[in-house]
Amino acid sequence: MSRRILAVAAVAAFLSAPASAQTYTTFTVSGAAATIPVGIGGDGTVTGYYTDSASARHGFVRATDGTITTFDPSGSISTTTAAIDKNGTIVGSYETNDGAMHGFSRAKNGAITTIDVKNAQNTFAVAIHGKTIGSAGTQGKVVGYELSRGGRIDKFRFPNTRQTFPLAINGVDEIAGKYRDRGQVLHGFVRASDGTFTSFDPAGALSTTPLGISRDGTITGFFDDANGEHGFVRTSDGTITPFDVSGATATDPAAINTGDTVVGTYTDALPTQHGFFRSSSGFVSTFNVTDSTNTMAAAINNKGMVTGTYTTGSGGGAYVLTP
Repeated sequence: MSRRILAVAAVAAFLSAPASAQTYTTFTVSGAAATIPVGIGGDGTVTGYYTDSASARHGFVRATDGTITTFDPSGSISTTTAAIDKNGTIVGSYETNDGAMHGFSRAKNGAITTIDVKNAQNTFAVAIHGKTIGSAGTQGKVVGYELSRGGRIDKFRFPNTRQTFPLAINGVDEIAGKYRDRGQVLHGFVRASDGTFTSFDPAGALSTTPLGISRDGTITGFFDDANGEHGFVRTSDGTITPFDVSGATATDPAAINTGDTVVGTYTDALPTQHGFFRSSSGFVSTFNVTDSTNTMAAAINNKGMVTGTYTTGSGGGAYVLTP
């Protein structure tokens, strides 16, 4: 075998090698049918939602000492959390008896504030980084909004479209999301701090969904093409790099941190799900909660701590991975 072939084989093995020297802490909300983390703060505080025996959703926050506190906004019949920031503020959405959706913000001290965009039937809060962002809709028309710390709500939409879905925001007020065109196709966008929009799609994409944006403007997410679902990274200069975990039938990035490390989930041919990291240089490593049958990753903080869910032959739950 030639040195060239050996070198290529060695690189391929490294790219798909399992990550090492990691600690997994597993947990569940007491009495929950399912525990679903969605975000992890800088200190390792985790937020998410859990389902009860009637399949209703409720919010939770897990402190770094393992203490779990559950919560619901007043009047909620179903609560879905979405994100947590460095100050411990949690955002998400909840449903009331009339079927309407409302956004909410929960301060670290537990105080909850409802977010409703004026004249919208439904309001969703999806991300927070200084400002809270989300979407609001009425009769098929969906606009994005940003809520300042002072309480001001500014609505926006991708030009000449009826549906705009902001999904991630960074520390310099750059927003990534998707919009639906007149042909019902979903495209990615980035909105600069001055309000300028840029549309983007990986080559061959049939739909594009950005899910995270780092401070330097690097965006990650997934796209669908004729061959399935793939991950992508888009740098601030507009360069888009598609990627797949070796052996994956579907690659689904979930989040990105300040160091441009991407975390997500991939599915193999069995099909079984596994977690993965992608470094800023493009190296990929995989991970699985010990003795799990499936491992799914939801979020990463700037220390490289990850949260998500896992299943085993007898059940499963949530986890925190500490590198």
